Amino acid sequence: MSGRSTTLILLLATALCIIGVQARSQSNPRAPRYGPDNFYGRRKTNSKPNIVVILTDDQDQQLGSMKYMPKTLRYIAKEGTTFTNSFVSTPMCCPSRSSILTGLYTHNHNVYTNNDNCSSIQWQQTHETRTFATYLSNVGYRTGYFGKYLNEYNGTYIPPGWREWVGLVRNTRFYNYSINFNGKKINHGFDYHKDYLTDLIANDSVSFLKLSKQYFPSRPVMMVLSMPAPHGPEDSAPQYSHLFANASDYMDLPSYDYAPNPDKQWMLQHINRMEPIHHEFVKMLHQKRLQTLQSVDDAVEKVCLELKALGELENTYIMFTSDHGYHLGQFGMIKGKAMPYEFDVRVPMLLRGPGIPKGSS
Repeated sequence: MSGRSTTLILLLATALCIIGVQARSQSNPRAPRYGPDNFYGRRKTNSKPNIVVILTDDQDQQLGSMKYMPKTLRYIAKEGTTFTNSFVSTPMCCPSRSSILTGLYTHNHNVYTNNDNCSSIQWQQTHETRTFATYLSNVGYRTGYFGKYLNEYNGTYIPPGWREWVGLVRNTRFYNYSINFNGKKINHGFDYHKDYLTDLIANDSVSFLKLSKQYFPSRPVMMVLSMPAPHGPEDSAPQYSHLFANASDYMDLPSYDYAPNPDKQWMLQHINRMEPIHHEFVKMLHQKRLQTLQSVDDAVEKVCLELKALGELENTYIMFTSDHGYHLGQFGMIKGKAMPYEFDVRVPMLLRGPGIPKGSS
């Protein structure tokens, strides 16, 4: 099976769940409330499917990052479907995330860069009121968002449709950041155990999931875990900072350090082959990006184990994807995104859930 785009698959899954909610809305009018003493293992699974979206930031597909995430492959790819042709329409954070939230192309939501109209008043008034969160909330889902939202989100409000809101203020950081936690601005520092953003997203989302099923057992959950990794500044958890010193997957593409390119756009016509120091830098950056993804891999396992403990794993759609791809040395470009080439627009896409073929692609 092949996918066309992150937005298409996300909206398809959302639409299927909305249809299911509407069709079954009368089937369980009085679900019993469960207390903490008999919470795990003794409750019936709600017939309405939960939805969990795990969104990474700047994660490549073509440079081989997914093979360094064994837990994600085990819990999602092995138990679901890998979409081998998944693309984003705009390989830049804010335009792509705006498309994921709304299902609109860039020329329709008018977010063209990470600054131009990103989280603007016009966006808030015109499009933010019509994200998939508002539609799912309106049909009974308990919604939660955790992590990076839009690059220019200033943290002064909670976007419509989200019941639980843990939104990062501004752009990606792993330490020394601020979040809007359900309307209250909280500042975080440099203590790994209290402040590391990937772990905070994992812990807060699992707490929301558990409490939602404890106190609202008849309502399905939809939550987004929007991870900072592997975006810069590429700060890994300390226990992973020694890994992957010899990883060189970025060199496997024929386009690696293939320059200059007189048959391509003006910029690539004037980029020369990389210097030795550039090769060393790219190797170091690839290593650091892979290190940050290990905490995402841990988070995927944590969420799946919690769903299993709640008896909800088989009744949950779990999607893993990224807002866009990345390049490291391709066509001589040392690092970055935003280019109209496959390494920047192709993204990982894994999906498991009810009715999704297992172990297929």
